Amino acid sequence: MASAGINERALEVHRSAIVYDAVCPLAQQEATLDDLIKGGVTVVAPTIGGPRGLEDAMASIGMWYERLRRRSDELLLVTRAEDMRRAKDEGKLGIIFHLQGTAPIGRDLSLVEVFYRLGVRIMQLTYNVKDFVGDGCEEPGDGGLSDFGRKLVQEMNRVGMLVDLSHTGYRTTMEAMEVSEAPCVFSHSNCAAILSSNRNIRDDQIAAVAAGGGVVGVTAFPGFVSKTRPQPTKGELLAHFDHLAEVAGIDHIGFGSDYFEGQDPYVTPEEADRVYRTWIDSGSWEPETYAPPPYVYPEG
Repeated sequence: MASAGINERALEVHRSAIVYDAVCPLAQQEATLDDLIKGGVTVVAPTIGGPRGLEDAMASIGMWYERLRRRSDELLLVTRAEDMRRAKDEGKLGIIFHLQGTAPIGRDLSLVEVFYRLGVRIMQLTYNVKDFVGDGCEEPGDGGLSDFGRKLVQEMNRVGMLVDLSHTGYRTTMEAMEVSEAPCVFSHSNCAAILSSNRNIRDDQIAAVAAGGGVVGVTAFPGFVSKTRPQPTKGELLAHFDHLAEVAGIDHIGFGSDYFEGQDPYVTPEEADRVYRTWIDSGSWEPETYAPPPYVYPEG
């Protein structure tokens, strides 16, 4: 029997597809993996580290290897494209290690290969603010890619790690795409033409990443979908897909939900506010870009 509001044809498409969620920090919480499995997700990319630095990322990787061993009948570490098909064929949830920002690297390029050998396949260049690589999307100066950043992109190309440009400043993204010899992605970014936000990207960024063979993952984070409060509509989310199709074509559209630890209904309102204050106080989030909770994701 079809689920309420979903016809059988849609369910069959979902069952047969490789469903890849390119960014899901919420997957760090083990209990939510059951929801992803129940929901028919094939592959998910949890945020295993980023702004908190090297020690946090290494601890997260250690936690994941223990989890992968303990739940080997349900989980599969994805390090190659063919592993995504294997996850589908074996009925497992594929896990891709994703770093949101290069803080774990610091200024040590040799750590790129170390993280690659540990299983990391995607690394975001910045997380909103300036780092050694370049400017984040919240930096007013928009200073672009540094010399170290150019070397980092080249090293990521060499080892085979995907360059992620979400949360990254306009000039930094455009210059990184010029340097990179491999396709880049915006793992979880929406369209500035639909909703103006420092976190959403312009049409020339979309066109450039598509021209290089890359993908833009539409995000469901409410504040980047619309200004509707507290919950955007399904149509408002789909408007970003439609615009990407017009600018880049359907081959360059993906999905990065950005389900995270501060969202409804996974936390209480008090806990959501605590998580929000932590990010604001750290300087990683600006109130003008990140409105306070509740974060109720689009219907459906």
